[in-house]
Amino acid sequence: MRNPVVLSVLTLLVHHSIAQVSIPGIYLERIDKLSDTTTLSLYTSIRDKPESNFKFINPLIKATSNSLYPRALNDGPVWIGKGFGFEGHGGFNAARGNFSFTFFPVVFLSQNENHFRGDSVPEFRYQFSNRIDWVQRYGNGAFVKVHLGQSELRFNTGKFIASLSTQNYSLGPATFNPIVLSRQAGGFPHLRLGIEPVKIQIKNKNLGKIETNLIFGLLDESEYFDNIPENDKRYINILAIAFSPDFLQGLKVGFNKSLYKQTRFFEKTDLLSTLFILDDGVVDGDTLSPNDAFDQLVSLTVDWKFKEIGLRIYSEFAKNDFTSKSRFRYTASEPEHTRAYTIGFEKEVLTKKGNVTRIGYEHTNLSRNQAIFWRRTPSYYQHGVNRNGYTNDGQIIGAGIGPGGNSDHLSIEVNYPTFKAGLLFQRIEYNRDYFVTNIANLAKHDIEYSAHGFLRKEYQSLILLFESSLSYNYNKYFQFDRVNFYFGIGGRFKLNQNNKS
Repeated sequence: MRNPVVLSVLTLLVHHSIAQVSIPGIYLERIDKLSDTTTLSLYTSIRDKPESNFKFINPLIKATSNSLYPRALNDGPVWIGKGFGFEGHGGFNAARGNFSFTFFPVVFLSQNENHFRGDSVPEFRYQFSNRIDWVQRYGNGAFVKVHLGQSELRFNTGKFIASLSTQNYSLGPATFNPIVLSRQAGGFPHLRLGIEPVKIQIKNKNLGKIETNLIFGLLDESEYFDNIPENDKRYINILAIAFSPDFLQGLKVGFNKSLYKQTRFFEKTDLLSTLFILDDGVVDGDTLSPNDAFDQLVSLTVDWKFKEIGLRIYSEFAKNDFTSKSRFRYTASEPEHTRAYTIGFEKEVLTKKGNVTRIGYEHTNLSRNQAIFWRRTPSYYQHGVNRNGYTNDGQIIGAGIGPGGNSDHLSIEVNYPTFKAGLLFQRIEYNRDYFVTNIANLAKHDIEYSAHGFLRKEYQSLILLFESSLSYNYNKYFQFDRVNFYFGIGGRFKLNQNNKS
C-alpha cells in the first residue's frame, strides 16, 4: 500500500539543485567539533537560533576558480567546476513562540568548462559504473542555479524539534569524510524529528546525555543519469542516536542507520523501517523483497574529547549492506564485508600568549577488501535495485571521495582572536575498486596529492576569506597526469555581531 500523503508533504520541498565533485572551500567555515559542547552527533549548518521576531543572517559572497578540472569538498549545493564560479548566500530568520523560519538560499554561477576525461566515456556522468548517479560535469556550458540552501521551518518545544528543511547536516565526528551523511551534496527536502541532548536520570543519578534524530526525505535523480522516470525519486530515512555517558567525561558514542528505496515501492510501514531489521516479506506484490527494495548504510561512531590536554580522537565504522537474523552467521564470520571506516584526531597547543595551534589528521577507507573474490561486494554507495546510488541530484550524500575512495588529511591551523590561517595536505586515491578489478597496474593508480592554504581575517563588520590549493593528480581517470590550481576569495558581512552562521 502506498502512502501518498507522506510523499506529498515531502514533495512540497522538492528542489532542483546542482552540487559538486570534490574543495577546501568549506574548510574555512567548518564546524569546530573539538570545541562544540551542544551537539552529540547531528551537526546542522545554521548554528544559531532565532532570538527575535526578525533578523538578517550574515551573508556570504565568494568567487572561485579551478584551472583544469572540477574540485570541491563539502560545499553543499554549490558546483565548483572547471573555470570561474561565483556564489552568494543570504537570507533571514524569524521567530514567534515555538515556531521559527529560516530562509537562507544560495545563488551560484559556474563557468563549467569542459575537462577532458578521455575518449568514449559518458559526457557528463561517472564513467566507471552505471549504478551510481555521480555527475562529473553539469551540462555543456555555463549556468546559474538557485537552491533553497539552509532554509528551514522549525517547531521547538523544550528539547523536541520538528522541522521541514533543505538544510545540510554532517553526521558523526569526522571532519572531512563523514560516511553516512555529509555536506558533499545539496541538502535534500526532508522532515526532521529530533530530541536535543537531554539528561538521563535513574533515582537521581545522572547516567549521561542522549540525542536522537529521525529524518524522512526525498532524493532526486540528476538529468544526466537515465531516461527512466519511475526511478527518479527515492525515499530515504535516517536514524541517528548518540549517547554521552556521565561516568566517562568527553566520550560520545553513536549509532546511525540510513535506508533508501525508490518511491514507487514506498509503503506506509517504511516510515518506521529504520527501527527494524528487514528480513522477510515482499514489496510490490512478490516482485521484490525488502532487502532488495531497500539499500542500507549503518555506522557506529566514537568521539572522545580530553579537554584538559586539548585532544579529540574519533572513528566511524560503517557497513554498506544488511545484517539480518538470517545472515548473522555471515556477519560473524566476515564483519569486514562491505565495511568502511574513518579514524582521526585533533590536538590543540596553546602558545605563551594564549593563542591556539591546532593539528589534525584523518584517514578514510571506502575500498573493498579481499571478500570480493568469493562474495558479491558492491562498491560503496552502490547497490542493485537503487541504481542511482546514495546520491542527491548527481552528488554523493556521504563521503565525497566516492566509491572505492581512500584519503588522508593532515591539517595545521593557527588561531588568533581576529585571524586564522592554516595548511591542509591531502592524499586521495580515487576509484580503487575499479582499479583492482579492471586496471591492476602499478603505474596506473588514480591518486591526487594536494596542498591547501587559507586565511581568515575578521574586521568589525566583515570577515575576509582567502584560500588556494595546488593539486597533482597522477593518472586521473587512469589516463593522464593533471595539475589543478584552485583559488577562492570571499567575504562574510557581519549584519549581526553575535550571529554564528
